[in-house]
Amino acid sequence: MPEPLTQPDKLQWKWVGITLVMYTVFYLLPLYFLGSIAEIFADIWIFAGIIIIAAVAGYLSEGITILEPAIAGAGLILLFSVGSMTLIPPRGMIFQAIVPMIVVMVIVFFLSLFGAWLGERAQRRWNRKSQESM
Repeated sequence: MPEPLTQPDKLQWKWVGITLVMYTVFYLLPLYFLGSIAEIFADIWIFAGIIIIAAVAGYLSEGITILEPAIAGAGLILLFSVGSMTLIPPRGMIFQAIVPMIVVMVIVFFLSLFGAWLGERAQRRWNRKSQESM
């Protein structure tokens, strides 16, 4: 009989890091290299990419890791925003740059949470089917 998956007592920081790297490689780099070539794809990928990558991280991880991809997604926006503010300082009040960053962080957090939940659900469903076929 398979062991039930339970939420670990501690946050799995390894999966926060793994998901952050996945976001960088599979989310930011395609957006960077596409530029204006495929603007429609980039617009779709801005939302779908967050969900897909979080779902893959949730699926590949051991146990239940739903919060970890969400933290990594928010961390990605924070790192990207701080990096872009460092390279190109905002004109005017810093408040005008921080409020949109916080709004985007919250949106990405919840999109990542949804994607990780989908990944965990797929992991549970597909692992159950593969164990039944053995």
